[in-house]
Amino acid sequence: MRPDSERRGGTVVHDALCRHAARGGQELGTLGALDALMRPGASACHDCCAAEVLVPAMELGKGYG
Repeated sequence: MRPDSERRGGTVVHDALCRHAARGGQELGTLGALDALMRPGASACHDCCAAEVLVPAMELGKGYG
């Protein structure tokens, strides 16, 4: 997964192969991507599998921590 923090003022997390991911973005593992999504204003890309995979994982973690 890759976060794209330069666009529209918030982090957008993409699948590594997403055509919308910024070139040269930092590649993260699953836990790093979930951490990036927890930042204020962050979101997961809906044009690749990032939202499909990561949003449900975040929902599972609510209430722990």
